[in-house]
Amino acid sequence: MRVFQVIVCLVLVVLGGYANASVHILPSAQDYLLKTDLELSSGQILAAGTQWYRAPDIERLRKELAAGTFAGDAKKGRLILFGYGLVNNTYTTIGDGRKDGKPSLAEGKIINCTSCHGQSGTTPYAWPFFRTLTHFGLKEQGDRGEYFGGLGYHRDARLRARDCGRECGSIVVIPTESFEMDALIAWITAVRDGVYPGEGILIPAFKTLKDVAKIPGSRIPLFPNILEMKADPVAGTEIFKNSCAGCHGEDGLGQWEDGVGFVFPPLAGSASFSHAGGPFMIPVGAAFIKHQMPLTSPGALTDQEALNVMAYVATLPRDSVWWQTYYFQHSPCSRPPYLPLNVGAIPKGFPFSAEQAQFGPWKPIADWLASDTCKNLNPSSTPSLGEGFEVNKSKKHRVK
Repeated sequence: MRVFQVIVCLVLVVLGGYANASVHILPSAQDYLLKTDLELSSGQILAAGTQWYRAPDIERLRKELAAGTFAGDAKKGRLILFGYGLVNNTYTTIGDGRKDGKPSLAEGKIINCTSCHGQSGTTPYAWPFFRTLTHFGLKEQGDRGEYFGGLGYHRDARLRARDCGRECGSIVVIPTESFEMDALIAWITAVRDGVYPGEGILIPAFKTLKDVAKIPGSRIPLFPNILEMKADPVAGTEIFKNSCAGCHGEDGLGQWEDGVGFVFPPLAGSASFSHAGGPFMIPVGAAFIKHQMPLTSPGALTDQEALNVMAYVATLPRDSVWWQTYYFQHSPCSRPPYLPLNVGAIPKGFPFSAEQAQFGPWKPIADWLASDTCKNLNPSSTPSLGEGFEVNKSKKHRVK
């Protein structure tokens, strides 16, 4: 079985090519068709089978820009192309393997954004970019952004992208007012609106705040009974060995190719997501695994198996970041019930063990956090951090 997995991984690398080594999560045409009838906020009914999305033709854009035949704004087209490269080949586009001579925005080995945001953010149920612009907006367009309770500030699409890099991308810090961020936003815009006619989100209502949440797979729902479930990292160890280690490595450190980057992304170590990253919360990571892994047979694991293997992954060594101690300091009772106790402020009087907070069951924790007892012991205060707090990409700001 182990030999078979290694062979499968090698075949995928050969077929995918090293230049796009991390682009493994592949959507099918069926993923862009409505599975059931869907009612919009206007009352309009979209029939099952309606196509709602078509990914931008990035290769056409690349060829037309090179040939000088692109009919649109060439400067914007080049931004889109750079943004696509940033997401698709992060290490060689903005990391230490950067090929344009400009300074790296990260240090050491970093994963490609598309390792999590499948097919550069165009795959349902793989943390896609479908809703990003509509939901978060852009401050330069007058949008305030979503309130981020963990650190107490509003963040638009630029700040959300910056935060994602420093939480989950081996400390990749893309300044919000930079060419690189402009390019990333250009690509995220192209994911939503397309480059050519007939691309992007094909249902206009899906680009509105009223209906953006109805985009299929725009978010990855947690398991319906997740709060009652309990994760077993010991059981997850065997699943990892049988279904994950062939690609991600027995130690979870991924597979690296010098000059290229990660062929398969790490699930542990300083190159993977930190303790502050969303996947470190076991229900969040398990939902992704359930939909997209194992690579050769996504959806093959049961909910419990996905939860167990994510529990094992969460026990692997990884870094912390200097600012995560501020999480929920001003509102301790608002922390997610499944947030491990080594992340964020622990409410006074918290009656549960660190093991239960990480592995569940989480229903008693959720009930206690919502109770008057928690709120009386932990009154909310004004956030101590603003959106301009210091950001530094140096590894010295990570805590082993």
